[in-house]
Amino acid sequence: MSITTTQHSLETVSFKRSLRKTFFQAIPNALIFTMLGGVMLWGHHTGWKMPKASEILGMSQNTSDDWCTSHLVPESQCLECQPDLLPKDKEFGFCNEHGVAECVLHHLELSQTNQPPQLPKFDTVQAIALVDRPENNSRDTLCTHRVQFTSIESANKAGITVDVVGESAVTDTITANGELKFNPNYVGVLSSKVAGTVSFVFKTVGDDVKKNEILALIDSSQIGLLKSELMQQLVQRQLRKKTVERLQPIVASGAVPGKNFAEAETALRETEVALISSRQVLENLGFEIPENLDANDPQRLAEQLRFLGVPKNVVDSLPTEIKTANLIPIRAPFDGVLTSMDIVAGNVVEVSKPLFTISDPSKIWLILAVRQEDAKNVRLNLPVIFSPDNGGQKINGKISWINPSLDPQTRTLQVRAELKNPEKQLFNNAYGSVQIILREEPNAIVVPQEAVQATPDAYYVFVRDKRWFEENSYKFFHVRQVRLGAKKGRDVEILAGVLPGEVIAVKGSNVLLAHLLRGNLGAGCCAED
Repeated sequence: MSITTTQHSLETVSFKRSLRKTFFQAIPNALIFTMLGGVMLWGHHTGWKMPKASEILGMSQNTSDDWCTSHLVPESQCLECQPDLLPKDKEFGFCNEHGVAECVLHHLELSQTNQPPQLPKFDTVQAIALVDRPENNSRDTLCTHRVQFTSIESANKAGITVDVVGESAVTDTITANGELKFNPNYVGVLSSKVAGTVSFVFKTVGDDVKKNEILALIDSSQIGLLKSELMQQLVQRQLRKKTVERLQPIVASGAVPGKNFAEAETALRETEVALISSRQVLENLGFEIPENLDANDPQRLAEQLRFLGVPKNVVDSLPTEIKTANLIPIRAPFDGVLTSMDIVAGNVVEVSKPLFTISDPSKIWLILAVRQEDAKNVRLNLPVIFSPDNGGQKINGKISWINPSLDPQTRTLQVRAELKNPEKQLFNNAYGSVQIILREEPNAIVVPQEAVQATPDAYYVFVRDKRWFEENSYKFFHVRQVRLGAKKGRDVEILAGVLPGEVIAVKGSNVLLAHLLRGNLGAGCCAED
């Protein structure tokens, strides 16, 4: 009996536990259904409309309703939604001359300076036409809008910083690759004009040389023979000349037949022709034949011709064993540097074999490869600046020649500039970058590059309204289309669109662009909250 009672008690306890577990598991579901029921009742009561932010945050109904969500200012003060609050300036449309809408260069009344507006000090139209410039779409209308803030503080909180449009020197340039080459008019490859043996070498690679300075002496038996022939012709002419002078009075007296005198004259003329030929051969080899050679004294004549073309001081410096009448000097044709040589004393040399190469490094050519799209802007006498790849000093020059044809392989235009290299800082076959100066403007209008914003249609800057600090004035920026010019570091030239002295947004100008684009998306300006 006691066992049965115990089992019954255990079953009762187990049942109660199971009942409590089921109850607690049902509570979450009950809560969810209760919340859904509450939402349905609220939706039926409110017509399924969300409460406004003002109701949630405890704002007054009047403050929240007076808000333009498109332009983020009170709707009662929104210049875009209610333009009658501050009527816009007269619209002038697109300026084809400068490529901007509402051109402040032609309509100074658009200027946002409290001082008399200042026009650019250069021809902007000519500067725009100089090279291909970024263009604006004439149908773009963003520039007709204004970007407004509720207060100066709100602009500061948005991260907007400003700067005054100023002036600075800029240059328009074309960049090209360049290679240095010695001016071929001042590169001399020297060889011996006769076969022979190298007798003496005076210079080595790297030495400076002067025009007509002797670099080496060649011993050639041919030279000895030519000198000997010249000496014979000189002596023979002297003798035959004396014969003609002696016969002339005798023939006149009839003591000697005229035939003998004619034969003597003929012999003299033949000798003179042979003498001219001998002189010419030696002169063609570079020798200068004195006119006052003494043919009356063969010994003296031989001494005069022995070291013909070799100065006495050079002769005196030579070893005795090489002082022969066969020497022919190799001379420098101009001032320069000995850049290479293939000659050693005692070597046999042949005619036309290159022995020395002399270059004048003070006269150097810069060969430029200009891209095809830039070729139309290249003109003679344009300044160039060469910057060597090795980081050396920059060198200035001017374009002296333009190839009339493009290179068929590289499709580039070959251009040559002549550089001065008095300090010999530039080297043959060196490479570097080149800037071709198309235009230099000392008083260009410049702004920081981060102040310029762009869309696919146009380029803009945001000009602060000149009444910004006036009490009770509207705080807004004018949207200006601009034409971009040359770049200078972190600045960019503005060829049209702003004037010196105007105040523009710099940092945060991207925020203004986003604000502008946001306010012009979709239909209508002021949607309900």
